[in-house]
This record gives sequence, structure tokens and C-alpha cells, in this order.
Amino acid sequence: MVVEDQFKNYCIIKTFGLKRSDIAPYLRTGNVSVDYSEECLDGTIRVLNNDAEETEFQETLDVIKRAFKDRIYSDCDSSLAKKLVDTCRENGIRLIVAESITGGMICSSLVDIPGASEVLTEGLVTYTDAAKVRRLHVRLSTLEKFGAISKETAGEMAHGLLENRDVDLGIATTGCAGPDSDEKGTPVGLSFVGIATRKGGVIYRLNLTGDRNYIRRCVANAAMFYALKSAENGDKEN
Repeated sequence: MVVEDQFKNYCIIKTFGLKRSDIAPYLRTGNVSVDYSEECLDGTIRVLNNDAEETEFQETLDVIKRAFKDRIYSDCDSSLAKKLVDTCRENGIRLIVAESITGGMICSSLVDIPGASEVLTEGLVTYTDAAKVRRLHVRLSTLEKFGAISKETAGEMAHGLLENRDVDLGIATTGCAGPDSDEKGTPVGLSFVGIATRKGGVIYRLNLTGDRNYIRRCVANAAMFYALKSAENGDKEN
């Protein structure tokens, strides 16, 4: 934990999807020190002003922010869930979530945040193929041809969330958490996140390694990060 009065100044930058090798060239000790930690793709860059002029400290911050601008989601000590809830609330965006691989992790993270009731309308755990067909209007032909763990299914899950519901942004997850492959031989760690709005949608593919719960948490974090990017872009039908 950073104790404020130990340093002249400091900044905590929150990132998604950075490896330590990505940030390694920027790590340093001295008058301005930079360190990095990461858990389930959710990263924290700490920039500490030990005894430097303000200009040197600010220059260090600027270099890091330019280098990783597409991966930074906050320049304060915020969680992905809090940033997503706050951004949706500010932009009047209503969320709905369908979880397969993540089994409720996303909704649980969002509900932990005060004010979540203003943006989260509903959460569905559609774990079986039958639930995906019944609750999300995923076509049986899609499941038979491509399988539950596919970009096609993730897309139909996300768009199915928007049907007959007064919501703006749908989040869907599907994947293979292991320890074994499914009946189609899907590699453990292969996962998809679907993000849908009234304007369209995007599917994100993840190839993860680790144990079952690590993979699931990574997918949950990825879903919140990509939903945040959509919310920041104001992806809401006027």
C-alpha cells in the first residue's frame, strides 16, 4: 500500500492486458521510481516521486501514459468494476450481462460497487446450450456448427441480450476454463467476450493459460475492460 506522506507525490495508473515485459523498459528506482504489479490481466503502475522536481515526475508520467494510452483505464486507484459503473452512470448507459464461463463473476463485481443499481439491469448465467437458446436467442444451428465456445456464439449471446429489453450495452462471455477440453476439443483457455450496443458489436478472442479460476477471472476482467471502452465511446443510441 502506498502511504501518501512517504513521498513528495505519486500516481497510480491502472491498466489492462499489459505483460511485465511490456512495462519493463519503464521500471526504475531513484528520485522517481516506477514499479508494476498485475493480477488476472488487471495491472497497476505506481509512479513515486521520492525526491525529484515536479517537472521530472510529470515527464515520467507523460511518457508512460503516451506509451500505454490504449491500455490505461484509470489514472487513480480504481477497479475495473468501479470505473465501468461510474462511466455508465455518467453516460446514462444501462448494462445487461450474460455469463457462461464467468458464471456470475462480472455481475458480482459490479454489484460490489455502490450505485451499480443505476446501470446494471439484469445478469444471466446461461451455462448450458439450452439456456443460451432459450434466454438469449442463440440459434441452435450456430451451436451445432461452431460450438458454444466460438465468436459466432459470443456475438449472438451479446446481441440476444438487447432483444426485447430496454438496455444499451450487452456483455457476454463464453470459453473453456478447463481443466479439460470440451467435447469439441476446444483448447483450455480459449475464450470470447461479446460486446453489443444498438449500433453494432465487437467480439474479442482471448487465449489464456493458467488454472480454471485464473482463466475465469481474466475473462471477467477482459469483459469489463472492453465494456468500459464501449461506454467511454458513448455507444448509446440517442
